[in-house]
Amino acid sequence: MRTLKITNDKGRDAEVHFVNHPIKAPFAYVDQAGQAIKNRKYIKSTSKQDLSKLLEEFGSLEEVAESIIEGDPELDMEVSGQFLENVSRVYVNDQEKIVFRIKKTEKVYNPKGELMEQRDLVQKRSNINTEIPIKWTGKLIPKEKFYRKFVSIHTYRITHDTGLKYDFLFDMASKLADKKAMMLLAGGETGDQPLIMQDGGKPYRAFLEGRIKGDHYLLLMHLSNMELKPLPQKTEE
Repeated sequence: MRTLKITNDKGRDAEVHFVNHPIKAPFAYVDQAGQAIKNRKYIKSTSKQDLSKLLEEFGSLEEVAESIIEGDPELDMEVSGQFLENVSRVYVNDQEKIVFRIKKTEKVYNPKGELMEQRDLVQKRSNINTEIPIKWTGKLIPKEKFYRKFVSIHTYRITHDTGLKYDFLFDMASKLADKKAMMLLAGGETGDQPLIMQDGGKPYRAFLEGRIKGDHYLLLMHLSNMELKPLPQKTEE
């Protein structure tokens, strides 16, 4: 179970646990007999059956289409259709050869989708469990506004393992539930940095949500790196 260090509204901090908070879908997929189904990964074709390879072999799309009608050049009869288990990601070059030394770059786009800058990717260190705890910023956003403005990429449930931490987290959840609002969380000494959940991970804006039912609490940390913006208004000429 992973841990993070967080402060409350009084500036006191504690090291608490957090786990994934999956949302169960209100429906399930079944086949015609009513039996449950599940997703599986399988091999569709190999790189030798890629369209670019078929074009090199047959010369044109028309010839490729004719060859597919007459036979099955897009399939490897030995491996196509096999299920995949315990696979690992690898990087390949333009010749479909595995490469072992890569250089990652980061592309920065503006809101219009135009490339503004391309730079070496800097591997940032995690900042959720360091000597500097995550800050309770005091900046509230109503729940309705949050769901209209931000896209929640990940949601984690913050939990306790001692009675003192229960009181600590219950108090935080209770105050947020009363205000019906999300609390912006931030890292760094000045409390203005996004959260990085793991070394080399992406930066996220974090929002804390609290729910209360009797003596039970639910404290959720929503991560977002995407903001919804209204479409530009059309102007009459």
